[in-house]
Parts: sequence; structure tokens; C-alpha cells
Amino acid sequence: MTTDRRSILKGLASAGLVMATMPWAQAKPSSGTPGRAVHGDGPPHVTALVSGSALDAAFMAGVQQAIDAPSGQGLSAQPLQGLDAATFARLNRLLNDDNATLLVGLIDDASAAVVIDLVRSAGGRMLSVQHHRVGQDAGATQWARLLGQALAATQAAPDAPNHTAGTAYVSLSCMI
Repeated sequence: MTTDRRSILKGLASAGLVMATMPWAQAKPSSGTPGRAVHGDGPPHVTALVSGSALDAAFMAGVQQAIDAPSGQGLSAQPLQGLDAATFARLNRLLNDDNATLLVGLIDDASAAVVIDLVRSAGGRMLSVQHHRVGQDAGATQWARLLGQALAATQAAPDAPNHTAGTAYVSLSCMI
């Protein structure tokens, strides 16, 4: 993605997010820690970001498999439907809700640029960000499942099958 296109997309998403979240900005009480209060009372909740690709189901299955351990973690999915303001308003609520959350995702590169900026602005800590070009074959599905497992378990991501004509994805893991 070119720098100009990325800047335009980020500007559009940010403008929509500002307009969609204005009433919440005044209603949010201030906590002792700006942006995030991390509680030490157990494992974080896991939220998975997906963007409507053919690999979403496999990625979500891997995340679910990783958190089925008796650790008591919960899982929720946050589908990113393009650069829709309502979608990013929901993400903004998640970023500012004062609950420790592990955010993992396999998303398109345009959405990733906006998500990464929002996470950093909210005081989140990026654990992993990787760019991939992946095909839509059975090997890609297996990789997406393994990727979901690794990111949810905060382990190193497996190497992606590299297809020069494949779809561009960004995998990410962050603590918010």
C-alpha cells in the first residue's frame, strides 16, 4: 500500500471515529492510569480481529483452541467491516474499557494501519506485528489456524507460506 493511500485511509477512519465517539469522550470517567488500568486478577480476555477473509474461520478456530485451556480466558471476535466508523467506534470502546485484553488479529493491511495507530494512541503495547502474503489453499488455512493458536498463547508466529500473488495480511498481537 502506498503512503498516500494509507494516509488517506487513516484520515477517513480517524474522522469517522471522532464523529462516532464524541458523546463517549465526555462520559468516560478518568482512571488513575491514562488509557488503561491493568488488573492483576487473572488472565486477560482475548479479542480476535478478523476482516472478512477466507482465512477468518481457521484463524478463529486456532485462537479458540489456544484459550480452551483451564485458564478461564474468554474470547470475543471483532469483525472489521472495511473502514466503517461504527466498527472502529466499537474497537475504540474496547481500547478504553479499563479491562486487560489480549488483542490478536489477522486483518488486511489498510485496517491494520488504523488498528495499530488506535492501539498505540490508547496506550496499548504491541507484542507482534508481521506482514504476510498468503494464498487461499489448504496450506494457508492450516497456517492461519496455527497463527491463531500462537498469537493467543503469546508465542512466536509460524512462518507464512509465501505466495507472491497471494493476498496481503497483517497479523498482530497486543496487550491493551
